[in-house]
Amino acid sequence: MLGGINGQYLLNITENAARDTDEVLAAVAYATNTDLLFDWCWNNKIPLRFYGRLDDQVAVAAPVLENFLRRRSGIHVCKLVQHHHAKVIWWRGVGVYIGSANLTDRAWYKNVEAGCFFTDDEITDEMAADLHGLFATLEEHATPLTQELLSEMRARAHEVHQARSDAKRFWGHPSLITWPGLVQTTPKGAAQKRRDSFLKEWHATLEHLRNIGLTVSHPENRPIWVNGAVPIGAQADQFLHAFYYQRTFAGTKANYAAHYEQNKMRPDSALAEAVTWWRGLATAPQSEDYMLNVSAPALQAALAEPQLATMTGEQFREVCDRVHAIRDYSRRVRNQAVNLPDGTNYNILQKLDALADRIWNDQGSMGGRVRDLLHHILYNGSSDQLPERLWQGIVDPKWKIEGLGVSALGELVGWALPDHFPPRNGRTSKALRALGYPVTIHVGQ
Repeated sequence: MLGGINGQYLLNITENAARDTDEVLAAVAYATNTDLLFDWCWNNKIPLRFYGRLDDQVAVAAPVLENFLRRRSGIHVCKLVQHHHAKVIWWRGVGVYIGSANLTDRAWYKNVEAGCFFTDDEITDEMAADLHGLFATLEEHATPLTQELLSEMRARAHEVHQARSDAKRFWGHPSLITWPGLVQTTPKGAAQKRRDSFLKEWHATLEHLRNIGLTVSHPENRPIWVNGAVPIGAQADQFLHAFYYQRTFAGTKANYAAHYEQNKMRPDSALAEAVTWWRGLATAPQSEDYMLNVSAPALQAALAEPQLATMTGEQFREVCDRVHAIRDYSRRVRNQAVNLPDGTNYNILQKLDALADRIWNDQGSMGGRVRDLLHHILYNGSSDQLPERLWQGIVDPKWKIEGLGVSALGELVGWALPDHFPPRNGRTSKALRALGYPVTIHVGQ
């Protein structure tokens, strides 16, 4: 993304991304203009979390702050953070820009700026974890936007304009949250922090899923077409599947961020309302009965330890066809990433064939293949340590297989061991968010 140098402008993204963007996370230090991104999100009803720079030179212009306050929206949020100089815009579902451009007319149209745009299918699990880490760090040290902060910023802007440099007075304002900034972190320490953060969130979300499974599997809460013998983890997954597609969409978009704002203080009530809706369904709204009665048992059988040891490429292809995360990824994966020629349109079955074939023939740095990876995660140790082995499968080159990321592996684990680890993929996390649970929506395969 080099603007006028190569004709690749950030505006090109916003002009084409509205239909596929679930939400926008923006960490951009300086902002003087609302119509570059903020108004676009507002007009297209796209949730936005913006983190600007908190400093005594008023990095985010007062009119921009005033615009956020005037809208008073729970899904259109602005916060300011000291020692923040990033320029990252993540159109969730489309891709992420990482570069030098601020949210100013000069940066988007006139200045020499340089950056890269990674499409959604190019964002690896490790990269996504780092991006989540960036926004989590900013959130931890952010000053929320209030009328008091806006008033202080206006006063400070006037001082700067009058060449008065009373920065000490500015930093003494009680509404500001200050912090000393990042301290030096070794690569090993950063990796450990990512691992610990992942495991903490994964374990917490597992408990949410288990509790939901226990709730929806009660005889009084099961629809008439759900067999009581179906594992509770599978029931939780298909309940969330139906809820996500039937109860969170506004047109062609899942409005899970707005639902989260409505339900974050009442997840128990939101779940109870959803369960009431679920148990009253006379028929499965989107083939959940087929998934529970046909696909789930087939997956559990195929991924059992004895069968996994002798799995063939064709059997793995059948597994891929039944796993939502893998089918969804095959729909959007680039042709060249699955060894297909560019310039040709392929249907989802052709893309799925190519993806399954590439995964099957890939290997980790120590020569292990997908059967070895799945056996390691599922059966190479105690169940208590399975999330740790899952993390290894996501990031450790010894085990990692390209095309099998956190969503695919989380779902595969759930179908193999549904009584202990309910399936989890990106759609699961979005449904949980819509119900008010503060879970991370992992991206990638």
